This record gives sequence, structure tokens and C-alpha cells, in this order.
Amino acid sequence: MNELAGASVALASLLALSLWARTAPTRAWGDGASAPHRRSWAMALSTLALQGMAAVANVGIAAGLTLVLASWMLLGWLLVLSMNQWPAGTLRWAPRLGAAGCMGCALTLAWALLQGPPT
Repeated sequence: MNELAGASVALASLLALSLWARTAPTRAWGDGASAPHRRSWAMALSTLALQGMAAVANVGIAAGLTLVLASWMLLGWLLVLSMNQWPAGTLRWAPRLGAAGCMGCALTLAWALLQGPPT
């Protein structure tokens, strides 16, 4: 898998994680929950599906699913740390980086589908 595709798969989880973090009342992003839970669940599942398809299309099922699960765990932990240290910057940049990762996943998946099955 090329490095750009791997980084895109990992960064895409920030979009869903940051939206999910807004549903819980936190001191870092304010005490009120601003996003509904259904939207957060839908975003998390669709991001997970997009990441999984892009990673599996590039490196296979075992390595792809491992990359997706590891990115959710690691970036979730880093998001919590950054929310406590820099709440304003995290609120601004986590969704942007996640959206860029989702776009990279979509482009990676489209590229893999255009190339067809390996020979």
C-alpha cells in the first residue's frame, strides 16, 4: 500500500471520532452535547466501511482491517489527549483532517477499482 493511502485510511477515523466526541458532554468542548447520537453512529459506521474497503482493496483483508482498527485506537487516544491540551485547535482541525482522510480513502478506493483485479 502506498504511504498516502495508508495515511488517508488512518486520518479518516478523525472525522467520526471528533463527531462522536461532540455527543458527550466534555469540559474541553463545552458541557452540552451538540450532535445527535444517530448522526454520530451513521458517520462512524460509514467512515468505518469506507476505511475498510479502501484498506482491504489495497493490502488485503488482514492488513487492511488491522490498519483500520489500529488507527481508530491510536487516533482516538490522541484525540482525547489533544482535546484536553488544545480544545479550540482540536475542535477546528480534527474534522478537517478527518475529511481530508475520507477524501483520500475515496480516491484510493476509486483508483483500486479502476485498476481492476490483480493479475
